[in-house]
Amino acid sequence: MMSLLHSGKFWLKLVVFSCLSIISLLIIDMIVLHYLFNAEEINKRANALVAESGRQVVFDSDISRSMFPRPTVTLHQLHIRDKTTKTDDISIGNMKIGLGWQSLFGRLTIEKLQLTDAHISLTRNNQGQWNLANLWKKPRQGNNLQLNRLILENASLRIHDGINLQQINQLNLTWRNLGRTGLLQLNATSSSSDMPTMQYQLSAVYHPDAVMQWQDVKLGIITNLSALGESNGQWHFDARWLPQQQLLQTTAVQWQWHSQRNQLHVTGNGQNWQVGWTKLFLPQVNGVATAQIGDNEINATLSASNISWLQNRWSLPQFQIDSGWQSHLYQTALTLSGQLSWLDMRHWKIDNFSVSSHQDTVNALPNSRFISDLSGIVQGDDAGNGHLNLQGQFDNQPINITLNYQNGRNQSKISGNIHLAQLNLRPYVETTTGLLPPDWQQLWYRWFKNNSLKTQLAIDSIFTPTIQLNQFKTQLAIDERNFTLAPINVQMYGGSSNGMLQVTNANPLIWKVQQHANRVQMKSFLQDTFGLHNLDGNGDADFDFHGIGINRQQWLSSLSGLARIQIHQGVWNGIDINNILQNSDNQTTVTYNETNQTPFRFIKLAIPLNNGYTKNSRIELHADNFDIKGTGNVKWVQQQMDYNVLIATRREKQQNLLPLRINGTFTRPAFTIDYQRLTAGLHTSQQKQDSLRQTLQQQWLWLNQGSSASSENHEPAHQR
Repeated sequence: MMSLLHSGKFWLKLVVFSCLSIISLLIIDMIVLHYLFNAEEINKRANALVAESGRQVVFDSDISRSMFPRPTVTLHQLHIRDKTTKTDDISIGNMKIGLGWQSLFGRLTIEKLQLTDAHISLTRNNQGQWNLANLWKKPRQGNNLQLNRLILENASLRIHDGINLQQINQLNLTWRNLGRTGLLQLNATSSSSDMPTMQYQLSAVYHPDAVMQWQDVKLGIITNLSALGESNGQWHFDARWLPQQQLLQTTAVQWQWHSQRNQLHVTGNGQNWQVGWTKLFLPQVNGVATAQIGDNEINATLSASNISWLQNRWSLPQFQIDSGWQSHLYQTALTLSGQLSWLDMRHWKIDNFSVSSHQDTVNALPNSRFISDLSGIVQGDDAGNGHLNLQGQFDNQPINITLNYQNGRNQSKISGNIHLAQLNLRPYVETTTGLLPPDWQQLWYRWFKNNSLKTQLAIDSIFTPTIQLNQFKTQLAIDERNFTLAPINVQMYGGSSNGMLQVTNANPLIWKVQQHANRVQMKSFLQDTFGLHNLDGNGDADFDFHGIGINRQQWLSSLSGLARIQIHQGVWNGIDINNILQNSDNQTTVTYNETNQTPFRFIKLAIPLNNGYTKNSRIELHADNFDIKGTGNVKWVQQQMDYNVLIATRREKQQNLLPLRINGTFTRPAFTIDYQRLTAGLHTSQQKQDSLRQTLQQQWLWLNQGSSASSENHEPAHQR
């Protein structure tokens, strides 16, 4: 043996034999490849497979062949074409077919079928038949073809089911035949005219002999929703294919959904779902959701039974959502339920729609509000239009709500009527903290950027911490820029009022109010409106104000405009001018006394405002035996006044003037005789004291002796 290894003839024979073997294999390779992958033969066999469907197969004559690692042929620009329409149902950039080595000796086995840049068009006719159904339903000729691996790279599908158009792009699919099982992996991107773009990932294990052939199915979706932002969902289940119904039926389903915006997270389950391309039936869906909106932590449970979707028609025989919102100040409960059905191809309706809500304080005394128990219907159409009709109670008072939503290309409109029997504002205004979220102006702009609201609002009675309003009627209008109540008609303070309110969504907030009050009880009206406490009687008022800010301090410091007030047959509380000098000697200051009153026939006030300050406000008062005229200034933030007036007493045709200064706070002003004006032109102290004494005595005499005659004969003085 050793001598053989050292023999030169042996190695020469071995080299020659090896070379001959390689040459023989190459020759066999060429023969086998051309035999197996003959272009003419491939074309013939391929067209034979599709001949009954009325199609033909064409591809480039340039065919690539290789022997290793397996016998492989690559077809370029392959098209499956409809002979009638001359359109391509399927086009493939490259089709690579790799045969198993056992195909050389018996059963034909495709080890790897790889399709690159495939484009498939699926359409369904009015009879519900798909254009490629006669291809994928074609029975196999015998059972002599085995496919071990199928790979799709960068494929696309255009699917039109007669109603919707769906485009699936960047489709990558891998199928592996592992003997008794198969493994499927898929990812793709879908888009349509009425749905956002979605990215899909799917994996599953196929057991052909099991009841549920598809096991460990995992479906993931990534998308961006306008209302929720970046979102993703996952579903996990086992399923089987029902060929007669063309449905995928599941066992138990576990699912979850997560959205970046507001940290929304939903987990749920279901059972025996049936899913098809145009069909959906979900016997039971349950879910638990959590979210964070600003300072509010949200928890919700949702349940629905017998959900179905067929030919773009949804049906929810019963659904219910129970939610709870909690912040560090308030906790809110909200429940929605109803029955959804499609009336026809275009119109849908929710019957027995129910809304109930309740809000209360956290770690504080109870302050219940937003208590609602409403029921009615909601209906709409596929164009986005809707109608809402609800009746029931809000804060334990009857309410009727009718709203219409008209969807527009650039601007959508909401209109309707709201009628509430009674509204108690005390729970809402006593503590405004937490009533609005910190970003409420941004939310206002976002919600009404492409929407506008214009509805009639009527409230029979409104209770505030200071006043009761009756028969409140207005038109409420909201867009992204303005909140408007105009005109406002209301009965209040024993009289009536009409006007308008407009709030502009700016930074800072801008507001404008106009009001005409007629025959109202002025004491309460002026106290609630201006903080003035000392004038009483019935009268009229006209306001035209504007300002900026969101709280009272900001309003008062920016308040500008004009107010005109007139009171008839009233009294001035805190001072009795008729007896102002009764016990006076040299006294120049009169103490405020809540029990004192000065009756008058009328009083007029003209109050201009500029950034919370009044300058040259005019006052005119007419009593039975004297007149008062003057001007003054007011600081509204500090609630302080400073008026200089002249008291004009009358007896027969004589008139004497007494200067009086009214200054101090709104609640307890001081009344002081203007000594400087009274003694103007006098030089000595004695002369001034004598003049003051004589004037006071003469005023007192005329006030008490001339009142009767003056009241009968006097014509009221008019404002200068």
